[in-house]
Amino acid sequence: MYYSAGASWFFAAMLIAAGHADLIRAEEAPRKASNLRAAYDRLNSRFAESAPGWRPQVPTTGSLVFIAPDQYTPAGDEGDQFREQRNQDADALFQLAREAAEAGELSLALQWATETVRENPDHAAARRALGYQQRDAEWLTPYAARMADAGKTWHAEFGWIAAADTARYEAGERFVGGRWISAADDAARHTRMTSGWQVRTDHFQVSTNHSLEAAAKLAARLERLYQVWRQLFAGFYMTEREVQKLFSGEREPRRQVRPFRVYYHRDHDQYVAALRRRQPRIAETLGIYFDTHREAHFFAGAEQDAGTLYHEAVHQLFQESKRSAARIGGDANFWIIEGVATYFETLTERSDPRAGLYFTVGEVAAGRLPAARERLRDGFYVSLAELTQLGKSELQRRADIAKLYSQAAGLSAFLMDAQEGRYREPLVRYLEAVYAGRDDAQSLQQAAGATYEELDAQYRRYMESLP
Repeated sequence: MYYSAGASWFFAAMLIAAGHADLIRAEEAPRKASNLRAAYDRLNSRFAESAPGWRPQVPTTGSLVFIAPDQYTPAGDEGDQFREQRNQDADALFQLAREAAEAGELSLALQWATETVRENPDHAAARRALGYQQRDAEWLTPYAARMADAGKTWHAEFGWIAAADTARYEAGERFVGGRWISAADDAARHTRMTSGWQVRTDHFQVSTNHSLEAAAKLAARLERLYQVWRQLFAGFYMTEREVQKLFSGEREPRRQVRPFRVYYHRDHDQYVAALRRRQPRIAETLGIYFDTHREAHFFAGAEQDAGTLYHEAVHQLFQESKRSAARIGGDANFWIIEGVATYFETLTERSDPRAGLYFTVGEVAAGRLPAARERLRDGFYVSLAELTQLGKSELQRRADIAKLYSQAAGLSAFLMDAQEGRYREPLVRYLEAVYAGRDDAQSLQQAAGATYEELDAQYRRYMESLP
């Protein structure tokens, strides 16, 4: 297309103006987030004075994350002595969540909406923004609403069963094939994974040849993980406009069409025997996610590791929550695929007699973060300019792969938590580009609005500042 000299000048000026607008938005975003966090901190300080001990102590590094009580993890009776104050706090929290959504801070919006429901489980606007539906004065997840309409109820040991059958299940009977049998006879029918028990929840389908109870327990645990992941990476699978409409009540949340498939083997030996053909080195693993099969596999027993469970399940959440490219990280940026999964190895479920159930993630002494600090002190560091150029096969062939995984954990913690979470939303945009196959070796610095040299230096200062 031909442009006159005047038109070309005007076109260039428009591009410069657009670039300045992007720069202004990039500079404004951290300020908005900082102001929102400051308002949140003030709210918590006031609440702590009127409800001492109810809110857990915020970790020195990382994040304190709550989950919304629901069928899979019911609310306890902790904190009821602060009911009036908690209801007031919930209203203030939800107002902050709305402001965060408008500012494009989607993770903060989801976190604060979840905290709203923690303080007031009957907060209708927050419940609806998070996707809950009301049935007879009870707030249910979408799948739970379907089950309730079918006359079923969630049981922590048996999963979804007919409400009228609860007493017989608890007495040791099982309803199979239209008739009641003993729990022992039922177990004899499920010794193989191909005929194992299956427990479905909103986002997962767990199959196991261990026990019905183990399947229900694991499914509920994975639902809690999903809640944490959903809060921290809201912008990965939802657009800014979509979140804003959720908070204004203009739309319903998306529903999970296909559950994440998880297989829970009876023990390590059966896990190895079942998967050896797919992965010859399976005996060296404590869990695995097969992206081509869209399956995660774990095993029961003392050898099972919580960090591995979260690591592999998070791979599955990123891979399957939206359409992904055929070759993720094949040519560049493979480090962040493993880095963000290793970050979730720091996730720790905690239960306090006063504060109830909550999570911490990104604490400096958890997961591989101590190793990341040690590598830096030893002088090991691969610059981001080099690291981002490595594709999957290149990175996995390196002799220093173990050190690189530790560094990836540290870099992910930096991008999640440093400078009041300044790079958290840019990290989400970076991950979105990687999983969509729209990335190149410059994607991270473009998303962050900082050069790799600047990010390298900031990472060092961040790690050196940790207690």
